[in-house]
This record gives sequence, structure tokens and C-alpha cells, in this order.
Amino acid sequence: MASRRKVPVSPPNPTKRRRILDAARRVCSQSGYEAARMDEIAHVAGVSKGTLYNFFASKEALLVATVLAAHEDFVVVLPAVEDPTLDPRVRLEALIESLAGGFEGIAQHILLTHQAWSVVLSSPAARQELLGTLRAIYSEYDKQLQSILKAGTESGVLRREIDISVVAANWIAIYDGLLYRAGFQEDGDPNPSYTADGVRRSLGWLVEQLLASDVPRLKIEPTEETARA
Repeated sequence: MASRRKVPVSPPNPTKRRRILDAARRVCSQSGYEAARMDEIAHVAGVSKGTLYNFFASKEALLVATVLAAHEDFVVVLPAVEDPTLDPRVRLEALIESLAGGFEGIAQHILLTHQAWSVVLSSPAARQELLGTLRAIYSEYDKQLQSILKAGTESGVLRREIDISVVAANWIAIYDGLLYRAGFQEDGDPNPSYTADGVRRSLGWLVEQLLASDVPRLKIEPTEETARA
């Protein structure tokens, strides 16, 4: 999502930790979580197996950290989103662009995320880490979105009668739905609805329905840079 989460305290060598996470992401994406071996991940990361376990106590803990890092890596935060002095419409446009900017990077790892869900069902500690962190991310994002929507209704940019909490829930559901579908597309034949530009169109359409009648419409256009993301 568009707001950054607080990164847990890492062991003393963050560079080595990053190498391990990148290696785990690569191995699990290629072989699947069940087939991935800690020995192979350590080899790809260029560390000993003992060093790997110094950073992550279990394979489950490594998977959860890998999934969360993948989401963190592709979060795009535009300053306009958090600037309360700007027109709420400008902030919503920036929020849409923030989500679109990181969409395809996150979508590439959505299958790994699904594997993590199945794994954490049998590991209370891993489940708490994954669910707790994701809940915090969604809670912060929902709060930020509702704040912008409230500013929009109070300024007259958005229709005053809208239910802010319902709109925020639908906004997040649209994004998550597009992300889920993007993870199951055939390689080389993407449906344009499940791409970064699809995010722009879908969320842009939602905002259009919320704008007051006398407010100019959004001007959200696909960008070549994000299309290549």
C-alpha cells in the first residue's frame, strides 16, 4: 500500500540480511516454498546455513520476512499524498499513482504471498508476524485514505453525503482484487485491467463518482515509465 510500515529491528548486518531475503524470494519463486531448501537459499545468498539461521529461526520465519520485504520494496510514496495543504483531489491522484507505481512489482510475488498464507496456518508465531504486520499496514493506509476523503467532503471537492468508511473499504477492495487477479495472469499476455494502468483506471473511475458536480474531472493518464515497471 501507499504508507510505509515500520521495519522490524534487524540483526547487525542489514546487507547480509537483504541478501538472504533476495535469495529466498528467488528460490521460493522458482521452486515453490515446499521444495525450497535452506541449504540452497544460503548458497544463493553466499552465506553459511548457520548464518542464515542466525537471522531467521525457521523456514517459516524466513518466508514471512521475504513476503513482507517484497511488499516493502515496491511501496511508492509520493509526497503529495501526505501534504494536507494540497487540494484533496490532487492528493487522491497522487495516492492512485502511488499504488500504480508499485503494483506490478508486488503482483510478481503474489503467488509467494499465497504460499505464506498456507504456511502460517500451522505456525502461530509466523501467523502473528504476518497478520500483525499486514493489519498495521492496512490500518495505517485506511486511516490516511479516510483523512483525505474527509478533507474532500469538507472542502466541497467530494460529495458531502458519501460514507467515507464505505468508500475507503471499496477502494482497498478494488486494489486488492486487481492485485489478486494480476498474480494469475499468463506470462506475456497480461489483461490490461490487471496492470498499473488498470489500477489508475479503476480507482480513477471510483474517484470520479465521488467528485462534486461542479468539480473538474481527474486527469489520470498512463505513463510510459510505470507501464514498463
